[in-house]
Order: sequence, then C-alpha cells, then structure tokens
Amino acid sequence: MSAHIRITGVTKAFVTDASHRPSLELQEGQTRRRTSSAIVAVKNVSLEIANGERVGIIGRNGAGKSTLLHLIAGITTPSSGSIQVDGKVTAVMTLGIGLRDEATGRENIYLDGEVQGLERSQIDTVIHEVIAFAELGKFIDYPVRTYSTGMKARLAFSMITHLEPEILIIDEALSAGDAAFSAKATRRIRELCSRGKIVIVVSHGMGTINDICDRCIWMDAGRIAMDGKPNEVTRAYIEAVREEDEKALLEKFSQHAGAQSFFPGWVLRETEILADGQTKHLLPVGTDTVFFMRGNKPASEAESLLKVKIARLDGVVFFDQVFVVSALEAEYTVQIRMQPLILGTGVYRIDVCAKENEAVKATSSSAFEVVHHSPPRGGKPMLFPSVATKVTKP
Repeated sequence: MSAHIRITGVTKAFVTDASHRPSLELQEGQTRRRTSSAIVAVKNVSLEIANGERVGIIGRNGAGKSTLLHLIAGITTPSSGSIQVDGKVTAVMTLGIGLRDEATGRENIYLDGEVQGLERSQIDTVIHEVIAFAELGKFIDYPVRTYSTGMKARLAFSMITHLEPEILIIDEALSAGDAAFSAKATRRIRELCSRGKIVIVVSHGMGTINDICDRCIWMDAGRIAMDGKPNEVTRAYIEAVREEDEKALLEKFSQHAGAQSFFPGWVLRETEILADGQTKHLLPVGTDTVFFMRGNKPASEAESLLKVKIARLDGVVFFDQVFVVSALEAEYTVQIRMQPLILGTGVYRIDVCAKENEAVKATSSSAFEVVHHSPPRGGKPMLFPSVATKVTKP
C-alpha cells in the first residue's frame, strides 16, 4: 500500500485552567468548566500528502507546527475533524531523545529496531550501514552517555532513516552534526522519497526547507497561511516576518527615536536607513547599508559641526565621528556607507548632534537592529568595517 496522509477539517484545542496552563485535551462535544478556557493550536486544517512528497512546515513559535505533527504521528488526537494515515509513521521530535544512555550505540540500534517490530536478522542486514552512516567509529561500542550531542543526533538520524520508515516526521532535527553530515542527511532524505516515502520536516531554517523539500506549508496561528513551492512560500514567510519584526522593533524602541530643535531654523531629521535600496530598521548582517542624516540651518559666517555616534544599546560604541558643514549651506545631507554591514547582532542607536560655536542647536536619535539567520553562540561580537562617509548638498 502506498503511504498517504489525508487531514480533513482538523481542529486541536487544549483546555487550560485559570492560570492559563494547559491541563486537558479538549475532545469534540466536551464542555468546559467555567474556570477553564481553551487554547486552539490547530484550526480547521485540511490537506493531503501523497507518496514521495518531501513536505516542509514553517512558521513562528506557537503557530501550530508541532501540534500538527503530533496529530499526524498519532501522539495526540484531534478535537474535531478526521485524520487518515496510510503507512507506518516514524516520528522524531528531537534527535537523540529516546536513546538509552547506559546502552552502547550498537545496542541502541538493535533495541530501536525491535521496538519497531523488526526481527534481529532484519536489523543485522542494515546495522553496518547504520554504523557507517553515523560516523561514530569505535564509539559505536561505547555507552551513549559518553556521546556528545552531535554524536547522539548522528546515531539517531542514521537509525531512523536506515530502518525503512514509510512516513518519516522530523521536528527541528536536521542540524545533525557538521556541514558535511548535514549534506549527507539531505541526500538520505531524498533517497527515501525517491523510493516512495513521505518525509515531513519542521524547521526554522529556510535553507534546509528549500534544499530538502518539494513542497512547503506555512502555518500561522493554527491555520495554513500558504501551501506551495518551497522557494515561493519561504520568500513570502520571510517578508511577512520582516514586516512584523520591523513594526514591533519601531514600537519597542520608540523611546530611542525622535528629534529636537533648540534654536529657530535648526532642524535635524531622524536618520533614514537604506538597506539594499529599501528603508529598514531591521538589518541582516552583510547587507549593503547607507545611513542618511539630513538637516537644515540658518546661513551664518561660522561652520557648524555634526557629531554622529552609533552605539549598541548596552553602551558599546561602534562609530563616533564629527563632520564639518559649510557655513553657507542651509540644507545638507551626511551619508555613512557600510558596504557590507558587518556589525554584530544587537540593537543600535544613532545619535546626531548639530553644534555651532560649541552650542548644541539640534539633536536626533534613531534605533535599528542587526540580525543574523545563524548567529554565533556566546558573547556579543562587534566587527569594525571600513566606513565611507561624506557630506553632500541635497
């Protein structure tokens, strides 16, 4: 029989107590106590997954991705609607979970195979492939408690993909080692699908989804927001997330933005930030970025100074420079170009101060955040690029 999944009008709700902690699953037709409410994790979802499909599921935390996988795997049951799954499901919600720490890697392979209903002779036919794929060498006969996290992940991935799952579900589990192993894991998943298997992957890594999957489902607030080709769905998702994050960032750091004039005719506008030609406040590392500071001042006989400082909100200063503005210019623009932007991740504030004869005439402040899709771990890195600056007439 070909593997096949059909989900029709499925909703999954969890009852919470007065403190909003999940307590009981809510089944169709049940009533709730007045002190309880329901959290609906999946809302009226319908979809079909055919034999050989590699399906990626993306979405923010709390979007219903893992609950949907639990429903398909039979770990939980729907509150309403129906799920038909033709084929044996192997579900791995976290690679390495379920391994027996006191048993060796080799013993774990036999134990897992037996749990899946295989005879020892059947496991014998594939165990050498499992061991070779996991790249554990002599550690295969060491207790699993001596393994690193990456070694456990490699063993678990090798086990589940070599014991012939019909429907393989992987939740946030593809970072199973280094880049070379990840590439090998990707090839293994494609091989499974070429033999008519279904693979469902949940990941926050858009590159993983595009590399592995031939279909992508975007979950949002328990519903399917988009279902289609991975490159189209992930692009739409990233853009939607960027817009939401931009809005949230502006609201969160509004106290760090604003402009003030202390003398008539002196004006400093909030800094405009262009990244890849678009105005943004959320900047990916490596993006070509230009900061525009525009001002007006009365004509005078004295030159004025524009002091620009860029600092992270924890106080670490990245850029601190003074620009000279001609006495005759009534309107001016200062540009700071960072091509590419290689600031470390974090939230930054740009403070601009216009001065003449040591007197502060006007100020402005703006905030932006630098993000990285795969941020380094530990500490707060700060990189200092070569920066091009200039003062221009508008």
